[in-house]
Amino acid sequence: HDTVESLFSAVDIISPHTKLNADTHHLINRERLALMPEGSYVVNTGRGELADSAAILEALDSGRLAGYGTDVMEEEPPPADHPLLSHPKVIVTAHIGSRTFESVPRQAKMSLDNLLNFLSGSGPIACANGVIPSDE
Repeated sequence: HDTVESLFSAVDIISPHTKLNADTHHLINRERLALMPEGSYVVNTGRGELADSAAILEALDSGRLAGYGTDVMEEEPPPADHPLLSHPKVIVTAHIGSRTFESVPRQAKMSLDNLLNFLSGSGPIACANGVIPSDE
């Protein structure tokens, strides 16, 4: 597909997996949802701000979307009365998409190894933002 819009018009299910920045904020919006076939689905386990919640609600209520699944919200934690939380066509989980039986011990070990490396003066195994603390 040459454009994001051509992709939206050609799929029944879309699941964005990209970083959040000015270009991807509300990547899933009213205009793009209108391009999707009637009865489509959106699954967002990437970043909450990739999807415009108001546009998702409109598309669900109009039937454009048959369902929405997410474990990320634009505002986390969402307010208790957020309309997506009680919508009959929505499944929301508590930001646990990466929590598997295999990943939990691996994440714990990596955290401990990073802490031990830091305390011994070694570099981290993983550093999300590229900033490594120093004494300077």
